[in-house]
Amino acid sequence: MNCKKIKIFIEGTTFYTKSFLFLFSKKGYVPIGNSIKIINDLYNNGNEIYLCSYVKKSRYDFIKSIVDYYKINYTEILCRDKKEHYSDLVEKIIPDVLIEDDCKSIGGEKQWCITNVKEDIKRNIKSIIVEEFKGIDNIKIN
Repeated sequence: MNCKKIKIFIEGTTFYTKSFLFLFSKKGYVPIGNSIKIINDLYNNGNEIYLCSYVKKSRYDFIKSIVDYYKINYTEILCRDKKEHYSDLVEKIIPDVLIEDDCKSIGGEKQWCITNVKEDIKRNIKSIIVEEFKGIDNIKIN
């Protein structure tokens, strides 16, 4: 078995996030398709799963409560410090696979985690971009 480090951005990819008012409660996070089963299967098959959230580290407990509520298996939840960028989180763990949505509603490619990753690191990461809020049901890791 060839186990991998897989980084998954959860909002817009794993969860549909309801209107801004609901982003502060579990009701604001609705799983997309079979995303939770897919992540748990990847984890249970020996892969390291790094879940990345848009929330800052100061709200880590909130996002962890959602992940735990839905019983998602993971290696680590990644949240940015005030001065960190998403690319910093990618460069910190250097995943084999990075799964994120196309960020269509917030500016597209310039918002992707992979966009500003250093080229020498980026070339060794399989980047999978899925359509925002359409889920990860059709992804192929290998």
